Amino acid sequence: MGAFLSSRKAIFSTALTGGVFLIAMSAMTGCASAQSWSWWESEAHGDTIARQARQQRRVIRQQERAAELRRERRQEVRRARIIRTAPVVSHDKCRPDLAVVGDQYASESGAQGEADKAWMQTARWQWGERYMARENAVDATYECGRSSVGSVVGQVFYRCRLTAKPCRPDASPGK
Repeated sequence: MGAFLSSRKAIFSTALTGGVFLIAMSAMTGCASAQSWSWWESEAHGDTIARQARQQRRVIRQQERAAELRRERRQEVRRARIIRTAPVVSHDKCRPDLAVVGDQYASESGAQGEADKAWMQTARWQWGERYMARENAVDATYECGRSSVGSVVGQVFYRCRLTAKPCRPDASPGK
């Protein structure tokens, strides 16, 4: 009878161990399948967490590409700067004639001054600051006359037109 009991105990313990094993296996596969099912379900319904994770991965890839491009640019051969010590000589020192009409003024000399200002502003706008100096201009002619406004309280106004060629100054050897 002792052998019978021990064999029953062995069967019982084997059955119990096997049953626990089966329960554990089914529980683990159920969790794994549930987990994979929830992932597929979130993908199918456009889960925001999955979308955010994809977006973060995309941003990280873009940052890595940008860093790689910066590294490549640093490795490029840098060229030397060219610094000129002698002025660039051009045979064409003067520009074409520039004609400008200045504002009206109470005297003819004042109207010439206004024409000078307008001429310098226009020369600077068209050709740059090197050409705006009135003293470097060539063939300057003034055409002055009474302005169309006429006289106000006995005062006559004048307006002048200045025509001159804007020229850049000669390069000074000291600079």
